[in-house]
Amino acid sequence: MREKEVLKPLPFQVADIAKMKRHNYTALLSIETGGTKTALSLFSHIDSGSSRTLIVAPEQTHGSAWLPTMEKLDLEGRVIGNSNKAKRQALSDFELGFPGIYLVTPQLFSRSDVSAWSGDLAILDEAHGLMSPKGQGQRRTGGYSPRDNPISTRFDGRMALSGTPLRNRFQLSWGLSRFLYPALNKRGQIAHDQFFVWEADRMNYQTVYTSKRDQFGRPVTVKQYHGEKIPGKWISELPCVITHKKREACCEFHPNGFMDLDEPTVIEETITLAPAQKKAIREMESMLVTYLDENPMIADIPLTKAQRIRQLTLGVPTLIPADDSFEVMFDTECVSPYFDRLVDILQNDIEDETAVVYTSSQKFAAVVTERLNRLGIPAFEFSGATRKDRDQKAKEFGTRYRVMVGVLAAVAEGFDGIQHVTNNEVWLDRSTDETLNEQAMGRTDRMGQTKQVMRWIFHDDLGISEGRYSEQVTKRLQLNRSLKVA
Repeated sequence: MREKEVLKPLPFQVADIAKMKRHNYTALLSIETGGTKTALSLFSHIDSGSSRTLIVAPEQTHGSAWLPTMEKLDLEGRVIGNSNKAKRQALSDFELGFPGIYLVTPQLFSRSDVSAWSGDLAILDEAHGLMSPKGQGQRRTGGYSPRDNPISTRFDGRMALSGTPLRNRFQLSWGLSRFLYPALNKRGQIAHDQFFVWEADRMNYQTVYTSKRDQFGRPVTVKQYHGEKIPGKWISELPCVITHKKREACCEFHPNGFMDLDEPTVIEETITLAPAQKKAIREMESMLVTYLDENPMIADIPLTKAQRIRQLTLGVPTLIPADDSFEVMFDTECVSPYFDRLVDILQNDIEDETAVVYTSSQKFAAVVTERLNRLGIPAFEFSGATRKDRDQKAKEFGTRYRVMVGVLAAVAEGFDGIQHVTNNEVWLDRSTDETLNEQAMGRTDRMGQTKQVMRWIFHDDLGISEGRYSEQVTKRLQLNRSLKVA
């Protein structure tokens, strides 16, 4: 019989736990993907002697990371919620004060009345997702106004876990500060209780013109804040930060980072789109841009529409009008130069090896999965649409299945163990959310990987995946606004 795996803290984790103990187990764990944030936080739970610990974590990580790690530590976790009897009972027990480790999704946490939630240790996994100022998650964690009654005031120890803590937006550091250190709320301190004052004190800004005019007909200007005014000042003021990087010096234990392998080999390929795809892109442009005489009259393109534009590069689409926009669909037999090159890689470049294929589109993921299986290449889809059986199939990745077709939103925060199965990635497209891309890249290139990662990234010959289309639209938008204020 195979002996049960038992986790023990590594030397650098022993030092981290000692540091957090000196700070009452309150810290920002800014550890790059694959740096064992889950295990470290559970070791800290044990070391702290916490009777009641709350973990706010994405649902897909409950079964793929948190519960399996607890099992290796002889810990038991309970998921709280409203969807079944066990979860409702766990919620009731938690609110009544029964000891234990309780897991909850960010979505339920943000919607729930948490005024009665209290305990010894609160752990926020992927904490950046809850930190948009004034958002419901931020109100529940650290509070935006005195009426919010956040959990930061009712848990003795507080830990925020994130490989990308600021998610390219420095404003998120205010929410992290409010959760971790609510007492540092005076002017000039990291958790100053008035966000707009904090923002003006700590961030750069530029004055931009809007299309509005004041009562005298003059164009109205606004301040747009971006980036930290003094880079690194916020981090330096945090009482306790745990940092570990893959390939940069971060601590005495990792003079060159915690990954011994070289950085992934990146092979970028430009794929020529089919004529029908280019025609669809022109049709899409006509939907988004209209003209008054020769002047373009356009509006800002939200991320959802920008993502749809990128999806047109995956295969010849069927565009279905929907309100003032369109839905992108893919027929199972659609022409796709991207799919053709993927098959070539699987059959010739990495013959008989496993691989993970990434795309932002669930609809195209379904097409790729079906077509690979028809070609005799065993594949399964890991996405929100396959939630019922994806975890079981993931366990058979590398045995029954050779290829995992992963939708970025599902894989980025919720699939641990890829590094033990494959070192090959093929990126059909990327998300407009760079944090999702970064998190997904950290699923294969992380602790436990024994081979250098091979990463193919596809680009289209129109440059849409590189943002050239968005740049063109932005220029037209700027021209349109300049005509309005001239």
